[in-house]
Amino acid sequence: MNKRKMIFACAMLLSMAAHAQWRVGATVGADYNVFTMDKQYESDWQHKGRWGATMGISGQYDVCNWLAVRADLSWTQKNRRQYRDRIPIDHKYYNDYLLLPLMASLKTGGDKLSFFTNVGVYGGYWLSSHREGVDENIFSDKYYDFSEKVTFDSDRDQRWDCGFVGGIGAEYRFASHWAAQVEARYYYSTTSVQKQYMRVKDYRYNGTLAIQMGFNYIF
Repeated sequence: MNKRKMIFACAMLLSMAAHAQWRVGATVGADYNVFTMDKQYESDWQHKGRWGATMGISGQYDVCNWLAVRADLSWTQKNRRQYRDRIPIDHKYYNDYLLLPLMASLKTGGDKLSFFTNVGVYGGYWLSSHREGVDENIFSDKYYDFSEKVTFDSDRDQRWDCGFVGGIGAEYRFASHWAAQVEARYYYSTTSVQKQYMRVKDYRYNGTLAIQMGFNYIF
C-alpha cells in the first residue's frame, strides 16, 4: 500500500513538473489609496483617498496548469488628501512605496483565455513623501500655497510596510510565448504608518486598490 502511494505521489510530481514553466513580465496601472485614522478631537479634518500610479516587474513559476507562485517588485503610490471643513486648508500627499508581494496564483479557463486569483502577503518600504496645497499662516491669518518634500522623522514615521494582498484578473495568451493580463489587486496594510511614540495611541493605515495590466513572456 505504501508503494502504491509513493508511485502515485511520484506520478503526480512528474505530471506537475511536465507542465511547469517560468515567465517574466512587466505591469503598469493606476491605484486608489484610502487612508484611515482616528481623528479624535479634530472633527473638522477630513481624510480622502487619492489616485496614484503603479508599475513593476513580475516573475512567476507555473507549477502546473492551474497553480503558480508569483512575485512582483513594484513602485506604487499611496496618495491621500487631508482638508478642513469650511476653511480653505487642503493638503495633498504623494507617497512612493516599493512593494514586494509573494502570491499563490490559481488559474481556471482555456488555453487562450483564462482567469486567475492571486492571494498572498507583501512587504514594502516607504521611499519618499511630498505634499502640496493650501495652508494658513497663523500669525497673519492669510492663506498661502505650498509644495514641499516631507522629511521623515525616525521617531514618528514607520517606513516599513507589510500586509495581505489579493487580486482577480484575466489573461489572454495571444502567442506561444506571450500573454497579456488585466488585474484588480488590493493591498491591505497591517502596519501603521505612524509609530506609537506618544501616550495616546494613534494608528494610521493605508488600503490600496490597484488596476493594472501587464505582459508576460513565457519560456
